[in-house]
Amino acid sequence: MHLAWVIVCSRLHTRQYPLRMGPYTDHMELDLRHLRYFVAVAEEGGFTRAAARLHMTQPPLSVAIRQLERELGLQLLDRTGNRVELTSVGRDFLTHARNLLQQWQVTVERMRQAGSQDVERLVVAFRPAVSRPLAHRTIELIREKHPEYQVVPRYVPWTEQTACLEAGDADVSFVLEPADYVGLERATVALLPRVVCLPSAHELASRDSVSIDDLSEVPIIRPTGGSPEWSDFWGGEVCPGKRTWKEPPTATRLDEAIDLVALENAAALVPVSVMAVQHRQDVVFIPVTDVPAARLSLAWREGSDSELVRLAVRCAQAAAQDPAVRTLFGEPRPTGTAPA
Repeated sequence: MHLAWVIVCSRLHTRQYPLRMGPYTDHMELDLRHLRYFVAVAEEGGFTRAAARLHMTQPPLSVAIRQLERELGLQLLDRTGNRVELTSVGRDFLTHARNLLQQWQVTVERMRQAGSQDVERLVVAFRPAVSRPLAHRTIELIREKHPEYQVVPRYVPWTEQTACLEAGDADVSFVLEPADYVGLERATVALLPRVVCLPSAHELASRDSVSIDDLSEVPIIRPTGGSPEWSDFWGGEVCPGKRTWKEPPTATRLDEAIDLVALENAAALVPVSVMAVQHRQDVVFIPVTDVPAARLSLAWREGSDSELVRLAVRCAQAAAQDPAVRTLFGEPRPTGTAPA
């Protein structure tokens, strides 16, 4: 794994983060376990939840993360009391860590496939920030019902949620609408209420719910890089004729949008499922009462309606009814620290 670490470190170095490789480098070997630990802490927002997810106790997890930081010579996490947040370099490292883990998973699966050409294989694509709990439960159900199948998870950004199907990189994909379904078929899996992300110190942050009119004076971040329909649905066109700002802030990634919410006193419309993977104290999530929910579908290439695809659809729809998943996709509640 030394070569993998060289790749990660070189990419971080190109982002102008000085690497201070200390004496640990000469006699300490990091492995994929450290990457998995770091990703779990980052996604769960703390060591306690991450340890539960990894089925381990908290002390060895904390030790492993500090070993990782010493090896890199970088501070990846900002620890303030009971709060754990990613530093700027930590957010960059999270992207590289996820990519490396995914590349390793793909490599392993390809080698297994090469050694057993008769085993049927299903690649399931999804956006971790939106549909991770549902996708994970779907994959678990498929494996429980048919352990003879190879089920491979594939993380994709929102710009590739349908493109990965067109390119043949995935067999099925969880797609958050609006989306372009030309050449694809789909089945509805869930309807996700939209919530607004606001700074925890905002005057609306203590409300149980808000309406679009309540947000008319708050700049709503507009996502870029996709179709106009996508930007309108999730961005500045939600309250036409009532908004008081001229040029809304823009973002290309969800984590960037939430950072802008905290830094620019802005707002972002996001699906309620985002609350399951965002555990920040500087923002809150509040239900918006008068905007339609977002449709989450499972899509596949037109004409590839195999028994394996039909199995994936049935398992995805069953997973959406799982009580543990429904609590994440159901009625949202404000989170974070709001002023009284």
